[in-house]
Amino acid sequence: MTREEFCEAALRELHRIESGEASVELVAGDILAGKVEYQTSGGWMIVVFSDGDVWDYVRAMTPPTKQHFEIWPEQEKDDCEGFRKIRAYHPPAAQLKAIWGFLS
Repeated sequence: MTREEFCEAALRELHRIESGEASVELVAGDILAGKVEYQTSGGWMIVVFSDGDVWDYVRAMTPPTKQHFEIWPEQEKDDCEGFRKIRAYHPPAAQLKAIWGFLS
C-alpha cells in the first residue's frame, strides 16, 4: 500500500462510518482526555485525541494490514495533503455522541 492508497482508504473508512456502512467500538482510552482508540468494523484502528470531551484531532489510523503510516511526520517533506485531511477530520456534530461516544 502506497502513502496515497493509505490516505484514500483511510478517508474512505471515515466516510463509511459517517454513512453507517461501518461502525466503531471504543477499545481504549478516556473520552475526557488524551488518546482514545477505536476499532472499526472494517478492521481499522483509529486513535483520536480528546481534549476535555472535545474531539481535537485524529492522531493515528492503522489499516487492517497493520501497515504503519505516520500521519504526523517530523519532516515537512514527508507530509502530504492526504495526511493533513486525516488529521483535520471531524465527524458531523450529531455523530460525536451517537457513534463515537463523546458526551457532548
